[in-house]
Amino acid sequence: MSAADLGIIGLQIVLPLALLVWFGFAPIRSTLGHWLQFASTGLALIALCFAPPWLALPWWTPVAYLAIWFSTVLVHIISRRISSSRGFPSRASAWASLVLFGLLGMLSGVVSVTALSGRWAHGGAAIDLAFPLGPGVYLVANGGSRDIVNAHFLTLNPATERQRAYRGQSYGVDLVKLGGFGLRAPGWRPREPARYEIFGEPVLAPCAGAVLSAGDGMPDMPVPEQDRSRLEGNYVFLDCDGVGVLLAHFQNGSLRVETGDRVVVGEQVALAGNSGQSGEPHLHIHAQRLADNAAMFSGEPLFISFDGRFPVRNDRIAVSTR
Repeated sequence: MSAADLGIIGLQIVLPLALLVWFGFAPIRSTLGHWLQFASTGLALIALCFAPPWLALPWWTPVAYLAIWFSTVLVHIISRRISSSRGFPSRASAWASLVLFGLLGMLSGVVSVTALSGRWAHGGAAIDLAFPLGPGVYLVANGGSRDIVNAHFLTLNPATERQRAYRGQSYGVDLVKLGGFGLRAPGWRPREPARYEIFGEPVLAPCAGAVLSAGDGMPDMPVPEQDRSRLEGNYVFLDCDGVGVLLAHFQNGSLRVETGDRVVVGEQVALAGNSGQSGEPHLHIHAQRLADNAAMFSGEPLFISFDGRFPVRNDRIAVSTR
């Protein structure tokens, strides 16, 4: 099991369940501590709703945690467990718990506010594009205007030449498709790319324009292995009225256009896959100013929206039959 898997288990399973069990069955026995524990637990669960991507577990898991928290609060109020408690803790261990929950509440508040501030484009309007996938329900794995909700921000202030060459993807969006029970694949993290809902989904041109560059022939990697020889994997780079739009990580052999072709909105260009630097099957899309050097993807990054909607991590986008 990888470090990433252990992190998911700790942050998205162990931590929220421990907080809920603690609050439900062994709350701090003082009015002050009880209310602080109640508020801090709620803030922590809210932070978990917005900040980390919910991929391995169903998208509705953090909503279920919040529902359990709210139900527990109602039970405590109805049963008068809060009002019957002492005003202040009487033991050192209770005071330690009070400090712990105070710090947890402050940290969770900062995380929540920062994540929520990433829900709109800062510094200008987003480039509006058509949604690049067909009917279904999709989860935004990366997206938004803060690094806490969008891992692509790593290249916004590049520290290496390779990062500088990919600066245009700094406001990029990653999409996965959801299936039964809100899962993007059966099981925890299956190695076979074909088991993921998005694998093999038609990728559609989100704008009308010319194909500046296209690449195919790279293999679809077993999850979670990645091919860093060409980070974008199999891809199409479009010039849409002076804006560069990259769609990446296509299935090997699925490319249907070539350099110099013109595409119209909604035209199929490839199939979603798992080529290049991709931890699991998904579609990467970003917009940028066209670069005036050999590094195509180094142009100034631009925020994007889909049909007027700014996509942010953990948002769900439902597409009906076109």
